[in-house]
Amino acid sequence: MQRRRRAVIFVVTPDTVSNPRALLGGSPPRKILTGLRSVFPARLMLDRIWWRLALEYPLLRYSFALSPFPAAILIWPDLALPISGAPLLMFLFINFIEGNVLSISDPDRRRRLLPEDEVARRRDLLESRARAVLTRLAAGRDMADGEITLVVEQSPMAPVPPLTVISVQTEVEGAPVVALDAQERAMVTEGLFDDFHGAGKLTERCLHRLSLRENRFLHAVTLDARTISAHARMAALARARAAGPDAQPARA
Repeated sequence: MQRRRRAVIFVVTPDTVSNPRALLGGSPPRKILTGLRSVFPARLMLDRIWWRLALEYPLLRYSFALSPFPAAILIWPDLALPISGAPLLMFLFINFIEGNVLSISDPDRRRRLLPEDEVARRRDLLESRARAVLTRLAAGRDMADGEITLVVEQSPMAPVPPLTVISVQTEVEGAPVVALDAQERAMVTEGLFDDFHGAGKLTERCLHRLSLRENRFLHAVTLDARTISAHARMAALARARAAGPDAQPARA
């Protein structure tokens, strides 16, 4: 069956961002979408993730919205005075859109998004899947000690396709965001989310509705490598052997 995801997922690692230095500093769970330095994918600006991320930064949103006004002043200098007054109205309009359309600020409206039992189900499902993903990742890397944290951050904007930023973070100095290869990135997204909504399923949109309902857009699950079972380590070793001699587990 063909995958039909409309939501946007960005797995952040030093290799997938254009400015890896923006990932330095802080301790898990570290926010990425709301950081002081912008994080964009190491891809062309035509990429869908790049433009979806651009919506998350207010300065960029405002610049796009107000860019026609300076151009109009250059084209029609005789109308500079009335045109220069228009951005004030535009800023008032943007302020209304930000507070009433792009986000859900009313607590009663948020509570109506999901019933309590569904909130608990989705939260538990995310935590169990995140722990399973971390177990497989840490076992595959032959981690013997230390902690790793799976951080799932979502955009607070409601009416646009959800943006989900995923990273695996550690306390390791100089490398707070774990570098994941393509196979590991696919394992993370496929282990966390289902493609289609249904009973017992968890899609990015399901999680986004939970985030909006709780007004909490950062979800983090931490795993201590010492708690990984021998069975999980043997399964990781079997997968590595099946993949061939070039895919042996890397020690973290």
